[in-house]
Amino acid sequence: HLFIGDNPYQVRGVNYYPARYPWRRFLGETILETVTEELALLRNAGLNTLRLFLWNEALFACPGSGVIPVLENFERLDAIITQSIEQGFRLIVTLNDLPDLEIYPLYTNPPHVQAQTTFIIERYRDEAGILAWDVRNEGDIDYGSNNAAKIRFPRQQVLDWLDAVTTQVRALDSNHLLTAGWLYDAESTAPFVDVVSFHHWGSAADLQGRIAALRTQTDKPVLLEEFGYSTFRISPDEQASSIHAGIQAVETAAITGWLVWTAFDFPLDATCIPPACPSLDNPEHHFGLWHADYTPKPAAGVLIDLFGKAKQD
Repeated sequence: HLFIGDNPYQVRGVNYYPARYPWRRFLGETILETVTEELALLRNAGLNTLRLFLWNEALFACPGSGVIPVLENFERLDAIITQSIEQGFRLIVTLNDLPDLEIYPLYTNPPHVQAQTTFIIERYRDEAGILAWDVRNEGDIDYGSNNAAKIRFPRQQVLDWLDAVTTQVRALDSNHLLTAGWLYDAESTAPFVDVVSFHHWGSAADLQGRIAALRTQTDKPVLLEEFGYSTFRISPDEQASSIHAGIQAVETAAITGWLVWTAFDFPLDATCIPPACPSLDNPEHHFGLWHADYTPKPAAGVLIDLFGKAKQD
């Protein structure tokens, strides 16, 4: 388990992008008033943890040229972090979510990326509201854990990079936990992290098996960092029942906690980059607990019934 002081901390969270500012729009376009409104919905549903995603290309100018911060975007990130903490959330901050894998490949550990990582960690290392640094999102995909035909880097090269970057972050910041959100090969991160994080897109029954298997491979805390179900494929009621079953599986197993993917559906004109707008509809637009207009799906009702503010009061 995790503790805040002497009190055990159970992660009950969500992977968060604002409904109209997902992915590449997040750090460059998000309006803070939108964040304030959205976080109030999430907090009233009883959620206590947000996972946020950083993208170096939005935070630094001149790729390959070291540390040239885009101050406007860092100020926006500062405000999002402050607003999240003021509303009572702890944060898991994911580094290297959309890294360069071709020109300056991440896993060669380019000097300018190391310098950018240092800048980010030093900027926020004294922020008590940060629960953990997640140093890479689904890095195991890059060595083919989900598809052997799509190996881009040798497994050992990725794990050597993970060793190097966690060593770097620990040397800069002794205040925060480290994790790495792997999809299938989460046990391989155990030598390098404080919390073993895994992602799961199958059934609740399969989830129970994965938790049991991970517990035989590590005695470190285990976190279900992403799970969810798209209402593009299934009905809203089926989504709600699947999320309920997943939460029950985690809480029965008494691991560190869970984070749903994702808070809100994304409109088709928010996920595209002009002129290729709007996006074609697909499942990725419909994982939200709430619709893009903030009307709740039954899955949001599940959280409110289990953990909502009225329950806390």
